[in-house]
Amino acid sequence: MKAWFKALPSPSPKARIALGLSSIAVSLLLVAGLVGLIPNKDALVMEGRAAVAEAIAVNTSVFITRSDLSRMESNLLIQMQRHPELKSAGVRHKDGRLVVATGDHRQVWKPMEEGKSTNGQLIVPIWEGDVLWGSVELTFTPLRGEGLVGYLQDPFLQLLFCVGLLSFVIFYFYLGKMLEQLDPSQAIPERVRSALDTMAEGLLVLDARKNIVLANEAFATLVNADAAALFGVKVSRFEWQVDNVAANDDYKYPWETTLEENRVQRGQIVRLPTAANNLRTFMVNCSPVLGGDGNAAGVMVSFDDVTELEEKEIELRKSKEEADLANRAKSDFLANMSHEIRTPMNAILGFTEVLKRGYGKNRQESAKYLNTIASSGEHLLGLINDILDLSKVEAGQMEVEQISCSLHHVIHEVIQIMRVKADEKQLTVRYQPDGPMPEQILSDPARVRQILTNLIGNAIKFTEQGGITVTSKMVQRGDENFLQLEIIDTGIGMSESQASAIFQPFVQADSSITRRFGGTGLGLTISKRFAEALGGDISARSEQGQGSTFTVLLKYESVAGASLLSPEQLLQVEHVASEAEHVSWKFPAAKVLVVDDGQENRNLLEVVLADAGLQVDVAENGQQACEALFSSPYDLVLMDVQMPVMDGYEAAAMMREKGYTLPIVALTAHAMKGAEEKCLQAGYSGYMTKPINIEKLMTMLAQELGGVAVAEEAELEGTDSTIATADRQSAATTEAAPLRSTLALTNPTLRSIVERFVTRLGEQLQLMRAAYEGEQMPKLAELAHWLKGSGGSVGFADFTQPAAELEEAAKSGQREQVSALLAQLAALYERIDLLKTGTASQVEAANGGTVVAPGNSADNDSADNIVNIKSYPSPERIQSTLAASSSRFHPIIVKFQQRLEQRLVDVEASLAACDFEEVAQFAHWLKGSAGSVGYSMFTEPALDLELAAKEANAPVAKAIYKRIAEMVKRIEPISDVS
Repeated sequence: MKAWFKALPSPSPKARIALGLSSIAVSLLLVAGLVGLIPNKDALVMEGRAAVAEAIAVNTSVFITRSDLSRMESNLLIQMQRHPELKSAGVRHKDGRLVVATGDHRQVWKPMEEGKSTNGQLIVPIWEGDVLWGSVELTFTPLRGEGLVGYLQDPFLQLLFCVGLLSFVIFYFYLGKMLEQLDPSQAIPERVRSALDTMAEGLLVLDARKNIVLANEAFATLVNADAAALFGVKVSRFEWQVDNVAANDDYKYPWETTLEENRVQRGQIVRLPTAANNLRTFMVNCSPVLGGDGNAAGVMVSFDDVTELEEKEIELRKSKEEADLANRAKSDFLANMSHEIRTPMNAILGFTEVLKRGYGKNRQESAKYLNTIASSGEHLLGLINDILDLSKVEAGQMEVEQISCSLHHVIHEVIQIMRVKADEKQLTVRYQPDGPMPEQILSDPARVRQILTNLIGNAIKFTEQGGITVTSKMVQRGDENFLQLEIIDTGIGMSESQASAIFQPFVQADSSITRRFGGTGLGLTISKRFAEALGGDISARSEQGQGSTFTVLLKYESVAGASLLSPEQLLQVEHVASEAEHVSWKFPAAKVLVVDDGQENRNLLEVVLADAGLQVDVAENGQQACEALFSSPYDLVLMDVQMPVMDGYEAAAMMREKGYTLPIVALTAHAMKGAEEKCLQAGYSGYMTKPINIEKLMTMLAQELGGVAVAEEAELEGTDSTIATADRQSAATTEAAPLRSTLALTNPTLRSIVERFVTRLGEQLQLMRAAYEGEQMPKLAELAHWLKGSGGSVGFADFTQPAAELEEAAKSGQREQVSALLAQLAALYERIDLLKTGTASQVEAANGGTVVAPGNSADNDSADNIVNIKSYPSPERIQSTLAASSSRFHPIIVKFQQRLEQRLVDVEASLAACDFEEVAQFAHWLKGSAGSVGYSMFTEPALDLELAAKEANAPVAKAIYKRIAEMVKRIEPISDVS
């Protein structure tokens, strides 16, 4: 802008001359006023007022001599009537007393400094003989206001301003007419000027001294000036620029060359900053204007704006280079991906063929082949996930969360997992904090985990010996806080140019690296985009042969109240187990509907669920699923989303419209952004992606259906509880192995419940024998029904099938079969091993609780029979752990809270009416639902309540219900959960 102030023309000569002439006129008036040639209006008025004042003073002196104050006052009033500008009058004795006052003199009169008069107030002395008696005070209308306003009201100043302004206007228009006759530009006819103004190109006509004689409207618009005002301006006042020419170089512009050499200049490129502060590029053509002697007396210059053409040419050139680079990168990427995909595919297809041909010599060798197939499949899935993550980032669809998390826990988890790969190469991976770190921060732990996994995995890949060190420290930049993580390796390193390019998609250090170490070149790109989304960045420094250091900066906010952990405390965190213990599940009797249009998917789920003891029905599309659900009861639906005839969205919506509240879990290959939200909105209650993770699927089913986890060791120890249903009867008669509860083996805190059941079972078996001997088959069927439901709930699944058969035999009156089944149940009871299960006193002593006395029944409500109910963990404020993970779960949690409060009221009425079936249904629902929405503290009391209800133990059920109701009162509203 400074350059443009210089380039803008000064006021026109016409304005300057008019200003000078008006200044001369004003100066002459000023001199005339100073020498008195111009009458002073204010002076004349003041003289008149002085005369009036003298006359009043004389008359007043006379009246004072006569001591005639009344006539003196009358005289003052007469004077005020004759002189309207006289506002008030007063006579004041020399001692300060106001003897006479007319008008509002007392209010308007202002004391004056040393008796000096002003243009609004006059003082005239009064004499009594030769002695000063006092003074006459007169107030007149002020001639002018005070301060600046009074100064501007000066008649002489107003005269000067009026004459100056009028003379400038008159001189300006007069000179305009005169100068039109002398303007050289008027030599160009008006029609020619109009034609030049219509041109899109800028045009200048310069004289021999390179002054502008003519400028058309196009050029004037470029420089933001009036075309007429450019007349006489030096063309050198504009900041012309030429490529590869410095400001102090002796360069001649095209118009200068034309004037000197008297020849045409074409196609010269110059640049000029415009009024909008944009640099414009012009193609300049110059033609000489010849004088009478044949030499150049001037030059006509045209400016063709080629800025956009030049920019497009640059963009095209840049786009071509980028396209070439992208094409080469994509070609390298496709070749690399072909190698990356074919390697695991070769293993999958090869070992699948080996198993098909029966080459597995034993179960251990077959398991080894299957593990290879599984790991290769996971590798393929990882490749697909990387490509999907990159596509989300490039499409701007990536989202990050800001939730409370412990970053040092994330670091330990990733190191523990990656140590498996490092151990294969005999490398060390360690965490070395470089300063303290907050215990809790607000960030996205999933994205941070992915960043660390990529960087540490990358370091392991390119390191042959030595190890990898992860450091952490807090840094501050301005007002923002960052956590700095460094991943330092002793690997092959990189050059500076390679380090600057590795964060680009599909790029590795060079092709030999790709051939040697493999990989897609996507991990670092994705990690950098994640770090940027979290308000930070990733940078790399490296030296060939000396290893590399990747620095991650993550912006964070500390959680309120979070403590600062020292490096020693950060290292004391227990490492996460690298391999989770394989867990089997024991499910209560439940029926699951599997809906998928893929036969392989249906077969897989049938095998897995049937192996877990679940009853499975299948359907190929949403329509078949609805027909099956509407005609038969199910406990859970596993349903695909994209299917023919009727898709999963429509089917789920129809099921909800019909009032079905059972869990409907989506199993879908849609893993892009928004897929889960769309499923939940359609009516699904859960979401899992394909390929199906069997462990996650079984965990989810256990939460929904009340399954109980059984470790492999427990399964081996309790062999009798894993015998197939079809072989139970023969196993009961041929084997005498101890019978143990899988529930107690899985969770020692539940062993007291198992012991109570065993005590109760002994009593019930005696009642069954008495009912059999007393020909009370309906009573026997009722007792068998109780055992059928209760045995599996406490981990004794071996009793379920015989109890069910006993119930049917008792109803049909088959005494011989009843007798055999009673003997079988008695034999199973004798095989129960409470030593392995643990006594109630041992369990309760370990847990700080007490035991419920056995033997309570529905007709015995005495509170004395209850020693005490064990203490369930229950904080003062109960909050959902699911609520803190994401706000999208809040509506589900609120709905659960409302339903829990409603059902509590119904359960209280059911307990009063001894409707234990309704109580058991409520307990079963609470046991499966509470943990799913983050209230796992309700699971154990719900399990106890279900068992008490099935045993019809009213006092215990009521006591547990009371505890649950107290816990419900301490649930924090979801709006208060952070």
